[in-house]
Amino acid sequence: MYIMPANFNNRYTELMMAIKGRGADSMQSKSLAFFKELTLFASLADEEVKRFADAAQIKSYKKGQLLYMEGEQANSFYVICSGWIKLFNTSEEGEEVILAMITRDSVTGDSAIFEQGRFTSSAQVIEDSEILAIPLNLLKEQLRVNAQLAFNMLTSMTQYQRRHEMQLEQYLLYSAPQRIGCFLLGLCPVQEQKDGVTLTLPYDKTLITSTLGMRGATFSRALNILRDETGIHISGSQVKIDSIARLLEFVNGCYSQTHLRGGVI
Repeated sequence: MYIMPANFNNRYTELMMAIKGRGADSMQSKSLAFFKELTLFASLADEEVKRFADAAQIKSYKKGQLLYMEGEQANSFYVICSGWIKLFNTSEEGEEVILAMITRDSVTGDSAIFEQGRFTSSAQVIEDSEILAIPLNLLKEQLRVNAQLAFNMLTSMTQYQRRHEMQLEQYLLYSAPQRIGCFLLGLCPVQEQKDGVTLTLPYDKTLITSTLGMRGATFSRALNILRDETGIHISGSQVKIDSIARLLEFVNGCYSQTHLRGGVI
């Protein structure tokens, strides 16, 4: 599982207590703080955020479960608290096209508002997850009357689009070993930008291969080249990076410090 920041487990536990228990004011305060860290709810007044926090329901999902299906009527949108989710479309021929891999602090399903209330992709849980479900109608109602919320949603959608542009750029301009390097940099904790780090791949290599637009044989060869060029050590799902600076140099700085979060490419 992805190595969380040192304070994440405590913050997550406090959030769950606040949502499940609806208890003390201090717990409510921590719940609001969690929501306000998300782009969608940034800079909103406490009472505005509280509407969403009070309506949120925490649910546990097991690996392999579908969160929602493309074209399905959307009743909720979702905030990922832990775990990993795969967003994908299915072609007419039945081929799966991976759009993104998202993890904690990500929001998904909200764009259904602009698509006649239907999901524009499918979402599958690929690692056990805790997810908040929030009524989509509440978001729709608040967007009509809250200019800051509307601006936040536009900002969030723009950021999502930018990530996809970066991914396309990566596919066109970088070799397979560089793409793997970018993926590993995305998993590195931000606070360890230059020093070495040991991390665990968040999901299996087959899925990583598909996410990076490669075939299995290409991924294996590229991984060997990356190992020779950067000195990374790989054993099963464990990856040891002796020098993040060296890995950054190998991928020509295609990920700056601000992009080293969440492993989403």
